[in-house]
Amino acid sequence: MKILRFNITIEEDPEMLRVLDITADANFQDLHYAILSAIDFDTTQLSSFFICNNNWEKKVELTLINMGAEDAELVPIMQDIKLKDYEHEVGQKLIFEYDFVLMWRFFLEVVKVYESDKPAESFPAVVKSVGEAPQQYDTLDKYPEEVTDEDNQLIHELELKNLDFFHHEDNDDDFEDDDLWETDDLEGLDDSGIDHSDEDFF
Repeated sequence: MKILRFNITIEEDPEMLRVLDITADANFQDLHYAILSAIDFDTTQLSSFFICNNNWEKKVELTLINMGAEDAELVPIMQDIKLKDYEHEVGQKLIFEYDFVLMWRFFLEVVKVYESDKPAESFPAVVKSVGEAPQQYDTLDKYPEEVTDEDNQLIHELELKNLDFFHHEDNDDDFEDDDLWETDDLEGLDDSGIDHSDEDFF
């Protein structure tokens, strides 16, 4: 089973790092939830992934839901696209934007591709965690001073959709904490949270 290892940083605090292993058979919606779980963000907001070139220039967008595009094929939906559908190699870069009001922006880079004999249920797994994640709603200064007509229109359109799609219940078997996050790979970390045992980690 092919595994992709992502380095994940956040624009708000570049010193924060999460390293996430996930199967190439997972879809982008799985990756969306894995990132949010890794930093203790809720899952109530919209998001987009962007496949980037080496200069972090956005080339392909994938959205959590259809945002009204007339041709859905022009803007793929996360749950319909598997990670392996794109040619992921070491160095592949992605941008993940979450919450289009607060606009949290994450930078993902594939740092390792490897085969694993572990069961699929072992993934996704956070294998390294450095630094504290920011508080999701503790940045009120990021909110706009006023809500525009365009914002109100988007809110209205979303209210017409079933927003329960975004919520995971605690009893959702697909997102049990014990299944998602393995801690075995955290052994060997020093006090700074850095693992020096894997020379080809980065």
